[in-house]
Amino acid sequence: MTHLQDAQERLDKALTRLETAATSPRGEGDVDALKTELATARAHSDALEGRTKEVSGRLDSAIGRIKSLLED
Repeated sequence: MTHLQDAQERLDKALTRLETAATSPRGEGDVDALKTELATARAHSDALEGRTKEVSGRLDSAIGRIKSLLED
């Protein structure tokens, strides 16, 4: 889970930078850069969400198997 936590922290920092940048005066070139960074952050967030669901499913499955072993 360390990789997921690290990735989540990086994503949070990127989103904070985007929010800060969005509230400061910008030129047109900076807006394009922000749009690109935001698209990248969103794609990264979507990927993390998918991995989180996958890990959660695996953990649920493992817990189910352990419970069935303990019941026998």
